[in-house]
Amino acid sequence: MSAMSNKKKSPAAARPTSRDVARLAGVSQSTVSLVFGGKAEGRVTPERREQILQAAQTLSYRPNSSARGLKLGTQKLLALGVPNVSNPYFASVLKSVIGSAAANGYATVLINTGEYGNDPERLLLSLDAHAFDGMIFWEASWTARALEIMPTSVVVVDGDSSADADVFIASDVIVREMVDHLASLGHSRIARVGFDLEANTFRVRSRAYREGLQAHGLTYDARLEIELPFGATSSSAIEALLSQPQRPTAFVCDDDLLAPLVYRAATRCGLKIGESVSVVGIGDIELASLLEPPLTTVAIPTQALGESAVDTFLRKRAGQPTTLSTVQTRVIMRDSTGPCIA
Repeated sequence: MSAMSNKKKSPAAARPTSRDVARLAGVSQSTVSLVFGGKAEGRVTPERREQILQAAQTLSYRPNSSARGLKLGTQKLLALGVPNVSNPYFASVLKSVIGSAAANGYATVLINTGEYGNDPERLLLSLDAHAFDGMIFWEASWTARALEIMPTSVVVVDGDSSADADVFIASDVIVREMVDHLASLGHSRIARVGFDLEANTFRVRSRAYREGLQAHGLTYDARLEIELPFGATSSSAIEALLSQPQRPTAFVCDDDLLAPLVYRAATRCGLKIGESVSVVGIGDIELASLLEPPLTTVAIPTQALGESAVDTFLRKRAGQPTTLSTVQTRVIMRDSTGPCIA
């Protein structure tokens, strides 16, 4: 027997393949390819997709970026991870990032990080992070694990504090400004409506809401804080609040998208926005100025935000020092707020 027949397999030869993942998950290899090729939506059930990701994690499988064709020739890729791709605010951010990245020779891939909850391992595994030159994340909690796995430049937007962000949106300051505005109008029963999402932004805003109340000597009442699933169409929880004898006279909405639910609830309860009930939002998306009355809100400049994120990525990629970029927000006063008359 020749010496060659006794050779052990090299580590590279022992590397798990998509076929191994398919066998362990009990699916076809083509189904595995759909999941890791980003083509699973509408073709692979969430349960089956989870099976495949679990199998890949068990085997420590990493897709081969060149085999997948994610990076062809000199194509350079930048990933943008946002908590909810359905939010029009992030659509505006994406537009800015795409433009800035393209001007520097990068194509942008959008990733809905909200699908992965608090499990960055699953996200980074399914992505094949090696295919990307860099990533812009909205969640600071992902960063440590991302840096461990990815040989890329990671940019964090809207972290828990300026200490763990590259591009910072002072969500706490924004919410406190809104509470200050409502308190200055004489409102003491101020409610908050937020999204029930595993996103750090909304945790920060909830904390800032309570701090804002405390700063004005107002008692925090947990019954006045409502969290709704993204895409909620029912205003019943808000209507229930407005039907109480000691009802709130003002609402802080964590997102402009929540304001229409407050408007509807107020109308159904016979209350007029801007008079009987005051409402403020955050984002200044197009919807805000179309509501009747137009919504008082905080404008977050998505164009500047996207440009800052891409610029920070380019500096990191080039090994240049970076500094914290703080996005300057602006309060837009409209007709949805007024003096407390309850």
